[in-house]
Amino acid sequence: KILRENIAEIIAHYDFHAITASSGEEGGKMGAQFAPDIIICDIMLPGIDGYEVLNNVKQLPGLISTAFIFLTAKSTRTDIRTGMDMGADDYLTKPFTREELINSIKARVEKLIKIRTCKLEEDAFIASATESLAKLTKAERRVLSKISEGFTTPQIAEKLFLSTKTVENHRMNISRKLCL
Repeated sequence: KILRENIAEIIAHYDFHAITASSGEEGGKMGAQFAPDIIICDIMLPGIDGYEVLNNVKQLPGLISTAFIFLTAKSTRTDIRTGMDMGADDYLTKPFTREELINSIKARVEKLIKIRTCKLEEDAFIASATESLAKLTKAERRVLSKISEGFTTPQIAEKLFLSTKTVENHRMNISRKLCL
């Protein structure tokens, strides 16, 4: 309990918001309810242990991208490897310093920001590509389909019963419309 409260104070001091739980079961319920960016969990807990908490968290669709940090006195190479193999993002052994804890949290936050930025860029690209694809004619879509299958211009012309000049014209139109 004291360690949990100290960690929450340290986190709050660095302008992060912490929600605490007194058991693995409670932590799992709170994780599902609040969908935190990061979960910091001990391995040795009353009730279910930290390994089971991690396993449960990874099963919840809303928590798949949640970073998971183990804090524990279990410091053998096997213990650390077990946690990492299960999907933990970091593993801090007790005693740990304030700097180690905050650096681990900051690294996870930076990674989450990069992932979310990439996701936004991907969503924007997909929206743009979808809009561009909608502008293609039926014939251009047929040619694009064959291009994506790796066919050459003569092969596309043969498969679609078109002249190679017509296929080349469609390729140029597709490139313009999709900005390739």
